[in-house]
Amino acid sequence: MHKLKMNQEADTILFTHYGDNWIRGSERCLLDLIQHLDKNRFTAVLWCNQQVMADQAKALGITVYCSDFPLLLGWRSPHFHTSAFIGLIKQAVKLIQLHNIKLLHANSAAPCQWLNFAARRCGVPLLCHMHSIYQLRDRLTLGLYQVTMAVGVSSYVIEPLVKDKMPNTRTAVIANGIDTQRLLSQKIINLRDSLKIGAGDFVLAVVGSLIRRKGVDLIIQAVVKLLEKQVPVHLLVIGQGPESHNLKLQIEQLGLQRQVTLLGEQDNVIGILRGSTDLFVSAAREEAFGLVFTEAGLAGLAVVGPKTGGIADAVVDGRTGLLVPSEDVDALAAAVHKLYLNPTLSSKMGKAGRKHVLKNFTIEKNTRQFELLYDKLIETPTVYQPWYKNDSIYASLSNGYKRFIERGLIHDR
Repeated sequence: MHKLKMNQEADTILFTHYGDNWIRGSERCLLDLIQHLDKNRFTAVLWCNQQVMADQAKALGITVYCSDFPLLLGWRSPHFHTSAFIGLIKQAVKLIQLHNIKLLHANSAAPCQWLNFAARRCGVPLLCHMHSIYQLRDRLTLGLYQVTMAVGVSSYVIEPLVKDKMPNTRTAVIANGIDTQRLLSQKIINLRDSLKIGAGDFVLAVVGSLIRRKGVDLIIQAVVKLLEKQVPVHLLVIGQGPESHNLKLQIEQLGLQRQVTLLGEQDNVIGILRGSTDLFVSAAREEAFGLVFTEAGLAGLAVVGPKTGGIADAVVDGRTGLLVPSEDVDALAAAVHKLYLNPTLSSKMGKAGRKHVLKNFTIEKNTRQFELLYDKLIETPTVYQPWYKNDSIYASLSNGYKRFIERGLIHDR
């Protein structure tokens, strides 16, 4: 039941985001969540490390702090900036006290490394919102086992913690949600004429960062297979990233300049999918959830993608799309070919996909689930149990990490 806020102030939540200087999946999810929170019940404050995120949040009318976030034993140098790390703890405590913070929401595991200390010192709960898989080393160094509640965007993301015997009372799965109203308001765009795509061409689209993990190179290989099957295919690649140059070379080497178009970053992806595309395709080598699959479903497109990560949470195999073995170019091409030959089935899957998204993956549903969890965490006193005092978890870790704990090199507080 929602708390009554008629005669009391809203609870203030400190959202903390660690990321690169762009607005993509996890950034978009957080901004949409903040925007759709019940303002009578919750007030948002954001602390982040990138200016573009700060600017977008300020546009929503919330208080924003922006500073560097150095990690101990992290992925970037310096790896042992202890004075800066201690400074982050102090700054977190200061923000908690200044804004009377009732809950900490970390929009990835990274901020938990210092927020755990601040949360214990100030007696507030810490929720870690996980958008990706974390290996054991990162689960330890970032303090995932010490958070009050770990929320994964899919069962795939939360599975490592479950296998480590983290209590199920401290884990949850809340699927990503998309702002359907905002996305459907995008102007429908037909690129076929401007790109000189044939009237009878079967247009595929892939959306995402151009990094190896997204597997765009595999889709380009599948285009070759489809052309061999006499499918008049054209592939639209929407996104930008470090693999852009390599993909251009691959396209040129295969002679696919007329069949593959790299569109770069686009602000109107749904408009392009709705107006220019016959089928959405992915060959991601790993995917925590796949927000783009829900966007494709919203656009009314059938989906062909790999059976990997959290994709199966977003795509119902055989009903809203076809899932194939990961990194299997032949299977990928065969699935696309099947839907090319059966436009009625493809259309049926697209309509089912749209219904599936509107029922399960809206920002309204996502926000409601988080609000209920916020209420529970704020209202229920939390007992912080060090993860290594749980025998089942302790036994699952290596002796080397045990010795680190016993010698005081890894601390609960």
